[in-house]
Amino acid sequence: MKRWMICLLFLGMMTAKLNAQHRIEIQVKGLRDSTFYLVNGFEKSYLALDTAKADGDGKILFQGKKDLPLGFYVLVQGNQRIFDLLITNQNFSINTDKADLYGKMEIVGSEEARQFAEFLRTVNEKGAKIQNAPANERPKLIADIDAYKKAFVQKYGKESLAANIVRINTEIVAPPYPAKPTTEDTIRHNEYLLKHYFDNVALEDERMMRTPFLGPVLENYLKTVEGPYSPDTLIQISDRLLDRTPPKSDQRKYVFSKIAQKFLSTDYLGKEVVYTHVAEKYMIKNVALWDSATVVRNFEYVYRMKKVLIGNTLKDLPMSDTLGKPVSLYQTKSKYILVMIYDPNCHHCQETTKKLVEDYPKLQAKGVKVFMACGVRGQEKDKKDWKKFIKDFKAQKFIHGYDNTSSIDFTNDYNTQTYPNVFLLDANYKILANKKLDTEQYLNLINAEEKKRKK
Repeated sequence: MKRWMICLLFLGMMTAKLNAQHRIEIQVKGLRDSTFYLVNGFEKSYLALDTAKADGDGKILFQGKKDLPLGFYVLVQGNQRIFDLLITNQNFSINTDKADLYGKMEIVGSEEARQFAEFLRTVNEKGAKIQNAPANERPKLIADIDAYKKAFVQKYGKESLAANIVRINTEIVAPPYPAKPTTEDTIRHNEYLLKHYFDNVALEDERMMRTPFLGPVLENYLKTVEGPYSPDTLIQISDRLLDRTPPKSDQRKYVFSKIAQKFLSTDYLGKEVVYTHVAEKYMIKNVALWDSATVVRNFEYVYRMKKVLIGNTLKDLPMSDTLGKPVSLYQTKSKYILVMIYDPNCHHCQETTKKLVEDYPKLQAKGVKVFMACGVRGQEKDKKDWKKFIKDFKAQKFIHGYDNTSSIDFTNDYNTQTYPNVFLLDANYKILANKKLDTEQYLNLINAEEKKRKK
């Protein structure tokens, strides 16, 4: 039995109404003298938003001075799931029997909660028939359940949370493969599924975010499209998803957060532009939906990230070499330049430098020079550490710079949040890569760039 996570907390992104209240009366024959929790299913967690004790007749009264968030709930006793229910309004009652929870369930005051109970009762009854049926009869019974789900959704429509929960759990069916499918048929099949992935997802229904279903669907989709699709396509996808959500809603904030989290720290080159796009369009230019601290934080992220997006020109690094003579990035002339901003005492920087020294002949053969900019400055010890680093790691063949005047803003102009911060540039200092890769990845990127130029 799954252990239910009982957390008496309120979701920060949910907005409580002033002077609101809830009163939900549940009576379960056969349950008594025990503590029960009203648990909201949110993503992969279950959050207890109210608690009450049953009396000797099995009557449980959940009531409070605040509205409960509308969505999918579970009645829980200890670690035991009693039954699922929907809360779509704040005042209703449920009466049932432990011996047949959904079969005997009567709901007064909440039509959508009644619809959901009706669905669970019917599906459970049909499911029991499948378990007891001979194998040759089961396909017909399964088809009967599928037909019932379709009819249920059509009957109650897109305004019903119960119908929307059934829809999101209904598989998208692609056109059948031909008798002898080719690779192109498989590609078309997969593209169809991705294109229609959200056909059964009610992004317009704000209550869906407070169910266990919407979060995993969004995460799985974004994970699937992150790698194979271009940044421009991913921006179009993100806009379509966000534009389907109500403009001034927690649902929009929720979908935004999923997209932002995915692309703010993506492992794929160039895909962080998806984050900067949605942050500008749906937050920085639409501040009314957000608290000021969140807007400021994301503005700072976007400000730093946009300067180092793929295709932009990296700002010059005017520095001094080990003899105190001027040296700068823009003085460095080569087909490609690998820029590394680092801390001499950073272990990852040391390991990266060892690997660069070892692999430099391969990079040099492709016309790569390495420009190493020390990101730590201000004290005499820092300069000594920098010179010692160059000697200890045998990095004299690289171009080295130190910021003697402390005039370089490594954080805001180069988005240096951690060390090392590595860029691959072309001869015009245009950014080809804005994160640390291994040598083979750099070589592959250079090969792809040269093929592109030959076309």
